[in-house]
Amino acid sequence: MNSGSVISEEEADKLAESEMLDEARDVASSLEVNLQQVRTGGLDGKTAAERLAQDSSNLRFKAKSVNIPGLAAITHRLDEYLAGLTDLEPKHIQDLQTYSDKISALLDGETLPTENIAEVVRSMPHQITFNVEDIEITNTEVLLVIPQKTAGKVVARELAACGYRVTSLTEPLEAITMILETKPDLVITSMVMPRLGGADLACALKAMPSTKKSHVAVLTSLPSDHPDMQELPMNVGVIRRGATFGDDLADVLQKFNIT
Repeated sequence: MNSGSVISEEEADKLAESEMLDEARDVASSLEVNLQQVRTGGLDGKTAAERLAQDSSNLRFKAKSVNIPGLAAITHRLDEYLAGLTDLEPKHIQDLQTYSDKISALLDGETLPTENIAEVVRSMPHQITFNVEDIEITNTEVLLVIPQKTAGKVVARELAACGYRVTSLTEPLEAITMILETKPDLVITSMVMPRLGGADLACALKAMPSTKKSHVAVLTSLPSDHPDMQELPMNVGVIRRGATFGDDLADVLQKFNIT
């Protein structure tokens, strides 16, 4: 191609995606190298945890720019697995190898059938980043959509204490793709969010054929007669911030028969 030639928009998009895919493969290779160095004693667990967290964050960012079904959801789970992990134990290395193998396979051309994506994503290893003693971890998946990270951690802690597997997002638009791919058992969204509010997200999920059966609850401090609350679809749960949070959460779980 000479300097005066002009490529089409489609060709430019393909070139950009190809470059991002190459960059993602480089990061995945770095992830694999770090794991091997830990195994051989060339890298201590604490340093490895820091490097792997950086690789994971980079992978999650790049996964959003390539059209590989399931990749964004899996890299997000890897990012959450490593969050707060300050040292690597043998169990962590085995789990992280599972992530590395699957991510590398997807980047190298493995295709997940649409109907199998949720099963594969939900089968990836899960790591609780705080101590929850005497809790039996279930296969129940809860997706949180809460822009405020501190508030999200509080809710995630409450759900983890019930044994649920929690995925947290701050962007409602990103949540729609995640819901389509992972099919969580319950979606809890903040009522008030930038650009797309909780009522908007709930309405969108209930309107789409592929998500209309999703169990949805909103987290709010708005009064019941607030106009936004009136826009909520039927059968959407309500969890109020404050003193009744625990009771409201229990009511929502019972409402949707989530155990």
